[in-house]
Amino acid sequence: MGERSTKSYAVMLLSGVLALILWCFVTWELPAERRFFVPVRVVNAAPGMIITGLPSRLQVVVSGPRLPLTLISSRMGGVDLDLVGIGEGVTVFPVVERLLKIPPHLNIVMISPARIELRLAKSQQ
Repeated sequence: MGERSTKSYAVMLLSGVLALILWCFVTWELPAERRFFVPVRVVNAAPGMIITGLPSRLQVVVSGPRLPLTLISSRMGGVDLDLVGIGEGVTVFPVVERLLKIPPHLNIVMISPARIELRLAKSQQ
């Protein structure tokens, strides 16, 4: 009788482990949405320029399978706005998906603000 109950416990343990693995696989593959806040940086600004209207961060909502969404936050990076060759005045940057480093199997649902309007002026000094 002892050998039979040991086999029964082994089968139950194996069944539980397989059920847990299946549950994890199904749960992680279900679609989900996640909200991120991504820093905005200015690069290649002309010396002596004063920049106003620059948000410190963007809000991005991404959808896709749960597992890639949990892994994406460290690889999201930020948005670099390249001001090379841009002088005084108002410049509008549409925040397009290509500025964000998102894996191809995930979708961007929303970016806020959808565009960034910068005002550039020369310093009075």
